[in-house]
Amino acid sequence: MSPLVRYLAADVLRGQRWAAPMLAYLAILMIIGPPTGPVLPTYAMASAALVPIGLWITIVVMHNEEPMQAAITMSINGGFRRVWLAKVGTALLCTGVLGVAGLVWLTATSGQVAQMGVGAVDFAMTTLAGVAFGTVISRPVLAKLGWTIVLGVGICFAQLFVRQAPPVNALIDLYAGDHPGPAGTVFLIAAESVVLSVVVIALAHALAKRRV
Repeated sequence: MSPLVRYLAADVLRGQRWAAPMLAYLAILMIIGPPTGPVLPTYAMASAALVPIGLWITIVVMHNEEPMQAAITMSINGGFRRVWLAKVGTALLCTGVLGVAGLVWLTATSGQVAQMGVGAVDFAMTTLAGVAFGTVISRPVLAKLGWTIVLGVGICFAQLFVRQAPPVNALIDLYAGDHPGPAGTVFLIAAESVVLSVVVIALAHALAKRRV
């Protein structure tokens, strides 16, 4: 699986479609940081931004190959399931790199190293959620890019505005106001996010398999 992920990552890098989500996320980090107070709310905002960015990167990975090229890749690399999971892994890797960069930069500029563990949980759960949502609106589940964009925007709005929706609204709500909720609540939100992400990825895999 590792050589396949390396091949897919190299193919995505050559396509250069990754540049737009990367620059968008770096711009978001510059806007919300460096932290001037407690770093946890800034972690929450920066990690929440990884949901649309991870979704975007997943679409880039899933759509990077043309259908004929994707069929060839599957035929020489063990079939649909192996290649599809490798693409999910590639999207997680690419999004995770941005998450690590954001976590390190915010921690270094705030000097609040003691909170880095909580921040890592924030970034990990949103990375996973963003990629999970991306799988269900990408090829081969949705071949039309127009529908992908519409549904992607809808998912992002739902994550932002649906009360207590994990991970985005739940994280923002946790740190809203003058008295943030207990840091331990982050781990409950993370557990909910992992369950949601696994369900979405399983659904996406089932739908994608039927459409290949």
